Amino acid sequence: MQKNKRQSVSQRMALDRPRVLFSRLTRVVAPVLVAAVVAGAFSVQASTQPAEKTAEIPLRQAAAPTAEQKAEQPQYRYALSDKVSLSDTDAAERMLFQANSEVKENATGLYINGKFIGALRNAQTLQNLLDSLLNSAKNNAQADSASFVDDIQLVSGQYARSSIVTLNAMCSLLQGNRTQPRTYTIADGDTLERIAQKNAVSTAQLTQANPDLKFDSLHAGDVIQLEPSQKVLSIRTQRTSTETSAVPYQKVTQETADLYVGETKVQAGAAGSKTTTYRVTKVDGMLMKKEAVAAQQTKAPVNEVTLVGVRPRPDQQGAAGIATGTFIWPTPTLSTITSGYEARWGTFHYGLDISGANAAGQPIVAADGGTVAFAGSDDSGYGTYVIIDHGNGYRSYYGHMTKALIQTGEKVAQGQLIGLVGSTGDSTGPHCHFEVRKGDDRIDPTKLVNVDRNVVTPYVGQTLETEAATVLATEAKKQSDQSIADYQKAAQLADQKNAEAQQEAAAKKDAEETDKAKQAADQEATKEAAEKASEEEVTQQADKQAAEQPAEETSKKEEATQPIPVQTS
Repeated sequence: MQKNKRQSVSQRMALDRPRVLFSRLTRVVAPVLVAAVVAGAFSVQASTQPAEKTAEIPLRQAAAPTAEQKAEQPQYRYALSDKVSLSDTDAAERMLFQANSEVKENATGLYINGKFIGALRNAQTLQNLLDSLLNSAKNNAQADSASFVDDIQLVSGQYARSSIVTLNAMCSLLQGNRTQPRTYTIADGDTLERIAQKNAVSTAQLTQANPDLKFDSLHAGDVIQLEPSQKVLSIRTQRTSTETSAVPYQKVTQETADLYVGETKVQAGAAGSKTTTYRVTKVDGMLMKKEAVAAQQTKAPVNEVTLVGVRPRPDQQGAAGIATGTFIWPTPTLSTITSGYEARWGTFHYGLDISGANAAGQPIVAADGGTVAFAGSDDSGYGTYVIIDHGNGYRSYYGHMTKALIQTGEKVAQGQLIGLVGSTGDSTGPHCHFEVRKGDDRIDPTKLVNVDRNVVTPYVGQTLETEAATVLATEAKKQSDQSIADYQKAAQLADQKNAEAQQEAAAKKDAEETDKAKQAADQEATKEAAEKASEEEVTQQADKQAAEQPAEETSKKEEATQPIPVQTS
């Protein structure tokens, strides 16, 4: 009986052993489960967003497990056993950790504008990925800098395994679009403006959404985007570029006493050039802003000038173009002969060089009437000079002018202003080279002119009575004085009007520069205001999140303290 008693006790102990193990396991399991839940709740509160939150981008949503995947997942349940190994606390904790690790893992989550995108197990890998995206965008755009448009946050913590992705998957995700842009199918008769009106968008949006598309070549059935694609992660690039452009010339009118009333002459203009430095801003490769930051003129434009004559024409009482057969002194205000008709410097000088004080710009008049055979410049050594054919076998030359005031083919009267003293050509200083030729012979002009303006000298062999000579001299002097006075008056008037035109142009330029400066200041003020508003908005959002966070933490702590039921099967 004693033996039976011991046997029954032994049997009861054997039967009680599973209960004891179950009780011990329950005491171990319950605290561990509670600790795991509290730890998970704490890790969630440590981040700015719930770790369990799934990605809001369609690409990041995990698919439901298949039947095969469910069959492969391990199943755990409590059961009676006579193996004392289940009472090992370490073994129980390892089992529970393995079960819990199928739900969450330590990782680093990526948040864009506060929205959870996905997570990688290694924080440095995620950071390197973001850096490589910036460097790639910078290199592709040949930019000076690259930055993210959106607010980027990397938050380390525990994340659902379904939200942890591979490096390649994260790279593909970040380079994708947030949403599918709206499209439109071209219909017959559509224009850029009509498409914009139909779909309540601007023409600028259509152009930006289809940068490589030529809207004038669209056909019915073609599909275009109505709005630019929005990337999951937008990148802003900035680069500095320098462009050379033409500076157009202006067309101006100037009055001149070098031409008679009714005559005009056009001096061709030439465009200038300038280099402009731009700061070019793009987002995801699309141009957002092109701002000029500096400009420098490298070549000044040359205005096209239309010269309008204001010099009165000479008295036409039969004198213009007609030779009197007498010569007068060709420089009314100069009388000094610096070189005569003589040998000089190893050669012979075939004329008179006439000069004096302040010789440059002094008037030169026609020694006799005739037709202008030449007026201009060449490589003969005379510089700018005039030849008058008197129609009687004689020609007079006037060399080294600073300016000729008549044109080839023009008919001039004796004493008429034809040019101004200069030092062009082979010249050692301002003077008038006066020369007379008969056919191919160069005649000594010393005997053909008289420095006295009241005297005319016959040069064709005729004899003049005193009264006739006086009349000719008087008329020649009158013509000369009137011609010079008209020129001076016209020159002063032209200079005055040209000065007024220059002042007006300078005032206009100053006004334009002032307007540009004001526009630049207004743009800078607008930019600063926008940046300030953006900063204030960010601050307000941060304050709002900070205010909401304590309430969320309190709610999550309350959830974490709830008892966890232990199920048995």
